[in-house]
Amino acid sequence: MKLTQRQEQAQIILAGNATHCMLFGGSRSGKTFLLIRNIVFRALKAPKSRHAVLRFRFNAVKASVVMDTFPKVMDLAFPGVKYTISKTDWYAEFENGSQIWFAGLDDKERTEKILGMEFVTI
Repeated sequence: MKLTQRQEQAQIILAGNATHCMLFGGSRSGKTFLLIRNIVFRALKAPKSRHAVLRFRFNAVKASVVMDTFPKVMDLAFPGVKYTISKTDWYAEFENGSQIWFAGLDDKERTEKILGMEFVTI
C-alpha cells in the first residue's frame, strides 16, 4: 500500500503535535481513508481504547465508512488484523479490546448515546 503525495503531506500533519486536525480535499481524494487508517493505528497501539467516526447522517457513515472505506483500509493497510463489527451498536472491535464506534449525529437519542461515552479519537 502506498499513500499519494498529498496523503503523505497530510500524514505528516496528523502525526505532528497538533491537537486538532482537519483535512481538505475533493471527493474521492483519500481523506477518509487516511483518517480511518490513523484511527486504526491508534486503536491497535492502545489496548481497550475507544475511538469514534462521526458523520452528520448515520446512513452516510454506515454506507461510506463501515461498508466501504473501513474494510478497504483493513484489507490494504492491516492485512491479517482480526476485527469484528457489531451491526447492533455499530462499532468495530479488535482483539486487543479497542473499539471504533461509527455514528450519525442526526438522531437525538443516538447523539446522546455518543455524548455519554469517552473517546481517545473522534
